[in-house]
Amino acid sequence: MPESETQPAKKVDGRTLRFQHRRPELLAAATEYVLDNGVRDLSLRPVAQALGVSHATLIRHFDTKDALIAEVLEHIRADFEQRLLTAEVRSVESPADLLRAAWRHLCRPREQRQFLVLFELVADTARTPDHPMASLVTDWLTVIERELLRYHWPAETVSWTATFILAQVRGLQLDLITTGDQERVDHAFEASLAFLAAQLPASHARN
Repeated sequence: MPESETQPAKKVDGRTLRFQHRRPELLAAATEYVLDNGVRDLSLRPVAQALGVSHATLIRHFDTKDALIAEVLEHIRADFEQRLLTAEVRSVESPADLLRAAWRHLCRPREQRQFLVLFELVADTARTPDHPMASLVTDWLTVIERELLRYHWPAETVSWTATFILAQVRGLQLDLITTGDQERVDHAFEASLAFLAAQLPASHARN
């Protein structure tokens, strides 16, 4: 009889399983560390020291620095999605009101840290061939498209609309972080909303 071609199961470190319940806690703490310190000079040893765990523990949970950064970015996005599910946000009546609520939230200094990390990552990776950072755009487009469709945005324009919104938010945040001119940037954001409203069929248009 031919030998079985079944591959042996991958061996899992028992210590990783034993402390798996700590992983969400470690990820949340690592996210705060990255948001506070950036990624340019990020190293796992200082992260582990700040989190009060060993370097080996951090490696068991996250493997590499790049893997940790990827999970931190996903954690930031997932946290934002959860905020979109709050009763306060869910009670708004139009896409424009939703975007205003999201914009106000993202303009808080604590939330602006994510844009500093984003700009760092783009600057560091854009010159790298085959860099795996397309998810910095595509994952967020998925969130925006879903929310627009929830408000019955026309499906045929939802893709470019989400692209426009993401570009406006990130571009205006770059301006705001650089200049601190909240009033001017807020006016520009409102102009973006007016532009979007003008693209809607009359049956969909609401401010």
